[in-house]
Amino acid sequence: MRTNHLRRMTLDAPDAETAPEPAPWLWDGYLKPGDVTLLTSVWKTGKTTLLTGLLRALAAGGSFLDRPVRPGRAWVVSEESPDLWAERVRRRPVGRHVEVLPRPFVGRPTPDEWADLIDQAVAARVAGELDLFVVDPLASFLPGRSESEPTTVLESLAPLHRLTTAGVAVLLLHHPRRQAAEAGSKARGGGALLGFMDLTMELTRYSRLKSDAGRRLLFAQSRRTGVADRIAYEWDAAADEFRVVADPRERQFEENWQAVTAVLQGRSKGITHQEIRRLWPDDAERPSESTLYNWLNLAHAKKMVRRDGRGSSADPWRYRLENANDAYYDRGELPPLRGLFE
Repeated sequence: MRTNHLRRMTLDAPDAETAPEPAPWLWDGYLKPGDVTLLTSVWKTGKTTLLTGLLRALAAGGSFLDRPVRPGRAWVVSEESPDLWAERVRRRPVGRHVEVLPRPFVGRPTPDEWADLIDQAVAARVAGELDLFVVDPLASFLPGRSESEPTTVLESLAPLHRLTTAGVAVLLLHHPRRQAAEAGSKARGGGALLGFMDLTMELTRYSRLKSDAGRRLLFAQSRRTGVADRIAYEWDAAADEFRVVADPRERQFEENWQAVTAVLQGRSKGITHQEIRRLWPDDAERPSESTLYNWLNLAHAKKMVRRDGRGSSADPWRYRLENANDAYYDRGELPPLRGLFE
């Protein structure tokens, strides 16, 4: 006798049962009801500061880091002591729409204790008292012995699906691995952890300059569309304000674009980024090949340069400035003959 019910979907067109109207984002592009988001950063980089700013924005809604926020209620499951949270709230009150569960377990929870916490959160959701469930940090509350063992990780995270099915947005704060890793893969643990997530975010310092000490860069990857892959921001501690600032890529691009145009000026044919780098002005700092390549493709996206070629090793991209004939070729026309009767 069958005990399970299989839901089958055709892939021609969605219907109301298999594809109900999606719930709006809680924090546009980053926290969505029914999704799990992972936020990773090294210690003392500002995860909790960022979280506190977001939680305050949930009180009345509006925007946070220039992205829309809906009003909502949150639980924060924290490894920090009640005294530390009391001190933090005295300095920066958040609001009654957020409840903290400081050290809810004695040590690491058992699977039954973890499941009971999730059950209580689901009940709060049913009562209309929960929109966001935060765990800070994830490693302190995962039942089991290893966050790198796939079976243990998936069994520990699976109860969170009861929350997401109920329409709660889940945010997990996490620490990075010790070894260097590519952007999007810095979270500590194995591939099972990252594979479970609907969206991952990584928080890093903006730069090593002292003048940028209060600035951070947020990098995101998602299964969904509409996510800004990078946001640079600063926190003004004196004014207790978060402000979006120029992405360091944009700043470096703007500061060095004059040197790029100095190489391309007057050339009728495009040249590769390696050739541009070899011809770099002597009075300007020479960028790495990868950095220059990114600047040129950013300039192409902004329609500041033309790009010929296929981008392959046999036929690499070649870059040039726009000339007077390009507008005619874009319209499928031949440019006029000049100089014959002048």
